[in-house]
Amino acid sequence: MTTDSSVSSSAPVWRRVVAGVLAHWQIIASAVLLSGGVAGLAATHTEHCAPDELFYAPSQVRADIEQAARVSGFRPGLIAAQLEVESGWRVNARSSADAQGVAQFTEDTWDMWGNGGDRLNPHDAIAAQGRYLAYLRERLAPYAHSEAQLQDIIFAGYNAGPGAVEQYEGIPPYGETQSYVVRIRAYADSKYAAGCVPDPEFTQARLITIPSPSSSASASAKPSSSASVSSRPSASSSASGRS
Repeated sequence: MTTDSSVSSSAPVWRRVVAGVLAHWQIIASAVLLSGGVAGLAATHTEHCAPDELFYAPSQVRADIEQAARVSGFRPGLIAAQLEVESGWRVNARSSADAQGVAQFTEDTWDMWGNGGDRLNPHDAIAAQGRYLAYLRERLAPYAHSEAQLQDIIFAGYNAGPGAVEQYEGIPPYGETQSYVVRIRAYADSKYAAGCVPDPEFTQARLITIPSPSSSASASAKPSSSASVSSRPSASSSASGRS
């Protein structure tokens, strides 16, 4: 006795498969479209919510920051955070200790790490920042027991001079230096941390050139007296790498 079904159970497997697909094509098509839609949503979310720790850094120097990060062993967000604390992205910022530029190098320290560039040129300054941080990493490594501690000690050495770190075997008890390290860490963990962007809490940083070269205009920038010379004589000599 023959059955009335479109494909009998004795039909070849391939015929049963084809018949099943034809009978349920709408369900299969819906599943394909749904999976494609989910993938598209995921791609869109990734595109607009991609981790980018340099999102708020000035676009003109992002490549420089990434290169300095590779040279120094720091993540790019830490480099950007330090630059914001050092100068507020002011290209021609000048401190009371005559540290200049976005990375706040003094003349003596620049002579050692500037490689013949211009410390008021942000590209040259950030490159030198990376080289100097790499040197401090090697020199100050014995005073840290973890990477996080080493990063803080390196920034302290950048601000107060590596000799001061060696003298105190850690972050020196200078209010300016301790505040400097805390501020860098705060920026690195918020504005320059990897995460979904944009965040309305922060604004886009831009390179700024102070219009007037007068001392009053320079003072308004309130740069850090780093790179690494503070007004303390002992820190000044050690910062230039001579002790």
